[in-house]
Amino acid sequence: MRKVLLVSMDAFFEPDISRLPPDGAVARILREGTWCRKVETIFPALTYPIHVTMVTGCDPEDTGVGQNQPFQPNVPEKHRRWYWEREHIRVPTLFEAVKKAGGRSCSILWPVNCKNRAVNWCFPEVHPLPGESPVLKALRFGTPGYILAGERRYGRLRKGIKEPWLSDYAAALAGDTIRRHRPDLTALHLIDLDHTRHHCGTFSPEADEAIRRLDRRIGELKQVLETTPGMEDALLILVSDHGQADIERTVNLREAMDRLMPGIPLQPQSNGMSAYFFPKGEVPDPDSLIPQLEEHREALGISRVYSSKDLKRMHTVSGPVLAAEAAEGVVFSDSLDAEKREKATHGFGPGHPGGMCFFAVCGRGVRQGAELGSFPMRDIGPTIAGLMGVDLPTARGTDRSGEVLE
Repeated sequence: MRKVLLVSMDAFFEPDISRLPPDGAVARILREGTWCRKVETIFPALTYPIHVTMVTGCDPEDTGVGQNQPFQPNVPEKHRRWYWEREHIRVPTLFEAVKKAGGRSCSILWPVNCKNRAVNWCFPEVHPLPGESPVLKALRFGTPGYILAGERRYGRLRKGIKEPWLSDYAAALAGDTIRRHRPDLTALHLIDLDHTRHHCGTFSPEADEAIRRLDRRIGELKQVLETTPGMEDALLILVSDHGQADIERTVNLREAMDRLMPGIPLQPQSNGMSAYFFPKGEVPDPDSLIPQLEEHREALGISRVYSSKDLKRMHTVSGPVLAAEAAEGVVFSDSLDAEKREKATHGFGPGHPGGMCFFAVCGRGVRQGAELGSFPMRDIGPTIAGLMGVDLPTARGTDRSGEVLE
């Protein structure tokens, strides 16, 4: 089994390639390895379902994870639980594939991977709901001894879950884990750039600085691989999930629909720059409701309504019967007690410029300076499995490891 360090560069997308430091770590990886600038993300472009697709090779229709949060129609956004636990995923993941092959894995802030028995070392991607203790929740959802040991060594780097300190901590923890344990799969999710773009804007100076921090962390981890005995043949794999777009207007869909279309048997749940519509009771022909939504497009902030056939074509999760994409500059909110206070976000649909994501591999035996053509997000899982030499039998994507290796 070939060892892999898998780094997710959250919110890094095609235009960011030209914004990288020309003499930095990622630029060197592009020269030394194989990469793609046009990995097509899923709908909706949300962090959790995308990361599930990455490690399963399946779309939401198979994984069962189609949003960051399960549908909770009567729960305010800040009180909603998320898809934190591995049990939410209906198909095998790379972590189970590694364990089945006799390997060991580490998961640091990797979404929808808490309480995964196949993971040996887990620092969980989980946040406390109102009234919960962040420390106790992390210990319940991750590997307690590993979390406490990491805190003793690197706790000084962290300021709670605030960025950029959390990503600095996560990268340091990943490097330490590689040096001490040499996992076969180390999966690291870096959130700094996504957080910065949400709060400062897509192409803000602060986002440029976050890209430089991201590049520095990757360079440090690359050096760890190169200097750690037993990791000489390890592959460094970089992936990303979505870009972002700036927002100017918030539309509370639930409130607007109740005012403009009282009685319509649909209930929205926001995905940022898109929304799913779930049925209220029996809705034999959901597509017959599209004209009512189209009639109020401007007031609802909708650019397009996706039919039931569209959802099937996009391999979305079951449950919602229709979906809508936000107009340019609009973010949806369905919480009655708060609005989003962000400058940029994601969640958009196919064809959006923010949907062109990044993939790169470097290491011994990898083709140098080779750029791959566009491929769907579901190809990442089987490609990593192929590079590692493990089996991911339920993957729907294509194994492209033959295009990566010399």
